Amino acid sequence: MGSFTLSTILSEGTSLIGNRTDLTQSRASLYANRALGFIWDTVEHDKSEAIAVSSTTSSENRVTLPSDFQELTALSNTSAVPPTVLTKWNIEDIDSGSTTGGTPTNYVQYNDWLELWPVPDSQYSLQLRYKTKPSILTALTATSSFATRYDMAWLYKSSELFADALKDWETAGVMRQRFISEMASVPSDLALRQRAREGMALRIPRHPRGQVRSDRSDCW
Repeated sequence: MGSFTLSTILSEGTSLIGNRTDLTQSRASLYANRALGFIWDTVEHDKSEAIAVSSTTSSENRVTLPSDFQELTALSNTSAVPPTVLTKWNIEDIDSGSTTGGTPTNYVQYNDWLELWPVPDSQYSLQLRYKTKPSILTALTATSSFATRYDMAWLYKSSELFADALKDWETAGVMRQRFISEMASVPSDLALRQRAREGMALRIPRHPRGQVRSDRSDCW
């Protein structure tokens, strides 16, 4: 969780653009949430990752997506041994395919559901890995789902949108550059995972202590 509340963003953001009083709290809250959504959609972070499980029924090929669904990562048939990942198809592939039932191997995303092919001929367990929509903050005491390292980025992006709304293009440009610089300095969750994996690598010297290396291939 972040350490900045919505109230902090509204007060500090207003201060950064010159303590303007012609931006209402409701408009500022709207732009602060839009700034948070922009960061949510831009960076790779753990908080957007979710898993949902579902079961098919015979002769029914639709699976309703979760209410917080934003983007599909993977769909797996966990009834199979080992579990198998279904392949994404285009709509025309399913519409022109056979209607014969069987074990689902493909899917298409349409509206707020997934359509499976072949049409399930039995009950199958499915696991859906997906990215969620950002939550909308309404309470002034609410904080973002991001780690605290994104607090300043949220503040700068909000301030940029505040200034844009007030047609203060110069200040908006300054805040935009601050936001870009801040984001460039903040490692994503994906980068931190990679860093952790690399840090776990074991380096074993191939020469005794004190011996001069004849080449740089000194570790496995």
